[in-house]
Amino acid sequence: MKRVSYKPILERFNIPRPTLIEWQKCLNGNEKNWRTKHIEYLREQIDAENETKKELCKKVIFVEELFLICVYLFLTGTKSVPTRENFKKGIKEFLLYPKKSIEFQHDFAKRIWKDDENVYNDCMKSLFLADSLSIFQYYVLIRAALDFNLRLFNNENLACYGGIKGKTWQEIYMYDKEFSLKNIADYFKEIGILS
Repeated sequence: MKRVSYKPILERFNIPRPTLIEWQKCLNGNEKNWRTKHIEYLREQIDAENETKKELCKKVIFVEELFLICVYLFLTGTKSVPTRENFKKGIKEFLLYPKKSIEFQHDFAKRIWKDDENVYNDCMKSLFLADSLSIFQYYVLIRAALDFNLRLFNNENLACYGGIKGKTWQEIYMYDKEFSLKNIADYFKEIGILS
């Protein structure tokens, strides 16, 4: 039996290793069934995503744009990739129409919602970025941002489901720390989207 590494599939899709081993055993038979087709599809998906990350790495994507994308997805409680049109509409509303409350005086909020001219420019950059990507590039980039946010959603103390309104300043400070440009740059470099 040919030795196969399951690590990429385990890490990307969270399929239990024993299940993958059982599926791999089916690959030795002459007849292809749904298991063998599925494991081949998963490997192809990982290869396609890795090639797409290389394409994204060649594009000019700024860490500040990734910051806004990650923060938007996190503060709106988004956990799956929205359609490109819904993303563009949502980030526009998020950036251009912030609600006024004491929480918006925090340094973290000021990193997102600057003066009107800068907020408009940031919004336009995010929309241009989304439009400049192929649909699969868009999917891979947003999936990466959602994965970056997942560690915060899995932390009950940091999970966010309704924006920053009503959050304590300590919680918002933690968001500021977690969404530092260094953390975002390090993560996207590690997965191969930034150089």
